[in-house]
Amino acid sequence: MVRASSAGEMTEVLWKAAPGSPASRYADCPNRSPWLAQLGPDEPPRPLRSDRTVDVVVVGAGIAGIATAFFVLRSTGSNVMLVERDRVARGATGHNAGQLTTYFERPLSDIADEFGWRLAADAQRHIDEAHDLLDTMVSETGARVPVERFTGYLGMFNRQQLEVHLRCMLVRKRADLPAQTCVVSEEAEFLGELPADFSGLYSVVPQAQVRELLEVDGDSYRAVLSEPAGCSNSSALCRQVLGYLQSKYADRFVYADRTNVERLIVGEDRVVVHAGPHRVTAGHVVLCTNGFVDHVVEDIAGSPIQLAADQQITGRIAYMAAFAEDAPRPPAAISYIRNTTIGGDTPYVYVTRRTYDRSDDTVTLTCMGGPEYPFDEPLYHRDALFPGGLLQALDDEARPFAQPARPPGLPYDFHWHGLMGYNDGGIRVVGAHPRHQRLLYNLGCNGVGFLPSIYGGHRLAQLLAGDHLAASVFDPR
Repeated sequence: MVRASSAGEMTEVLWKAAPGSPASRYADCPNRSPWLAQLGPDEPPRPLRSDRTVDVVVVGAGIAGIATAFFVLRSTGSNVMLVERDRVARGATGHNAGQLTTYFERPLSDIADEFGWRLAADAQRHIDEAHDLLDTMVSETGARVPVERFTGYLGMFNRQQLEVHLRCMLVRKRADLPAQTCVVSEEAEFLGELPADFSGLYSVVPQAQVRELLEVDGDSYRAVLSEPAGCSNSSALCRQVLGYLQSKYADRFVYADRTNVERLIVGEDRVVVHAGPHRVTAGHVVLCTNGFVDHVVEDIAGSPIQLAADQQITGRIAYMAAFAEDAPRPPAAISYIRNTTIGGDTPYVYVTRRTYDRSDDTVTLTCMGGPEYPFDEPLYHRDALFPGGLLQALDDEARPFAQPARPPGLPYDFHWHGLMGYNDGGIRVVGAHPRHQRLLYNLGCNGVGFLPSIYGGHRLAQLLAGDHLAASVFDPR
């Protein structure tokens, strides 16, 4: 499945009502995430209070950092320190869409064109298998986090969109990956124009079936791609896995929060992490910082250490809103392409539904999103208000997909934004820096980071255990 917003430059407003737009039915609102609302009170902060020496430092306690710490501790005898600038799971992990998706930010066929079909297929296979890694984390830690799985759908309305996804399906077929399902309406104007190479990859169905799968009344969408999907609360998972690690590995795991890493100095035999007045010396450091890029990474001569240009991370803020429905509805994840050409500037709309436990009852929580904006300020302020104009845009543009029976202008239970980490390559960065092997990465969610973060943590644990791994599209360059 391919998202319809570009991974490259986004220099103009992508939504009708951008932040700061005039005239809105909604006032600016607090940044309130449904995932953090399910967490209990935080424990007292535990900032770093002295210099330390450990085997591995993991920077960032979101899902990537938690998964990395979990698998490294599980697979090696290393002493591990996890360092977090705020509190556990307060970044993108606590302000995401909570979807379990396995697609990339760019077409799999495009990745195959760049890296070859085998490497592209291997990458897809690894992300698909991250479902099993998630289950391992949940079962071994005893985490009490619901994981709902179901079939997700993507709506397409023209030939170009369909052919992009059919080319991706060809890569999957060539590599013997589990097949996706694609249906095309018998009323699609472009049905007779599809190349013969794609025959057998899709089924022709009545238009009514397209409407039913996408839960829409109109006939603008002509094709649907189906693949496994799911939902879970990654922030609750992180909180519970952290508790498990502190208990299970009390002799070789240390967690420090409210500890900002300002500088990393990478040498041939060690890495020195500067965190306020304290220094942590480690054999390896793993950056799980996603969209946060305000730290300095340099070698012992003071020269900056960087990734390849298309792997360098930039921040982007994603905006979402949600409302509770008292009547139970089945869990779902549906995306609706709105660009005429994939990669254009109009954000797609995505809708998820899940079972949501509140303190006194259980409801269906319907979430929707799509708009994202470049972020180039020195600091991201998590407490910044959610713009009322943007909430109105979601109400106008996404609500009819999410729940057409819901009248416009009603209050929302949740409205939240989060800083995501994107790169121009549209592929997560996982592995050791090619010229500085003591510096490792598991970052760059590109908006679809839940399962890839977990896979990244597992891959890094294999590397730190001394396993020889084949080359990958995720490798730092």
